[in-house]
Amino acid sequence: MARKHKVGDNDLFLIATYLTNPGVGTEIHAEIPAKYRDDFEAEYAAATSGFDLPADSDRPPYWVWPEQENKRARQLRIYFLPVPPEPPLIQKLKPSDRKWFARPNHYRINHTNLVMQLFECGFVLGTNSDNAERIKGFMRRKFPVTL
Repeated sequence: MARKHKVGDNDLFLIATYLTNPGVGTEIHAEIPAKYRDDFEAEYAAATSGFDLPADSDRPPYWVWPEQENKRARQLRIYFLPVPPEPPLIQKLKPSDRKWFARPNHYRINHTNLVMQLFECGFVLGTNSDNAERIKGFMRRKFPVTL
């Protein structure tokens, strides 16, 4: 599978703004092989300005795979409800077949780089519906000319 690159600032702004819509119900999950746990946690802390990780790492939204599991890389995922109008890149990234639905009516986008960029915009692991003010503050710093 080809590695997905970071998205450009314009697309990131549109996606982050879209995902702050309470109707979208954005959740972010991480599945991390145990050998990458320390690296991920350090990157998460830096990107989120030290926001606490979920207390449990053995269930969503933060799952650390034991050493004996054959997991090779971290998997960072965005779950959301489709609410029009969707940014063009969301339309492109979301799967069109139902096998990718995480639960009824929710789409899942697997895109580690985009999720790390969203952390830099104030998003955190788990639900983000209560984080609107936090996200706005991060977005103002990241996109001062736009906001």
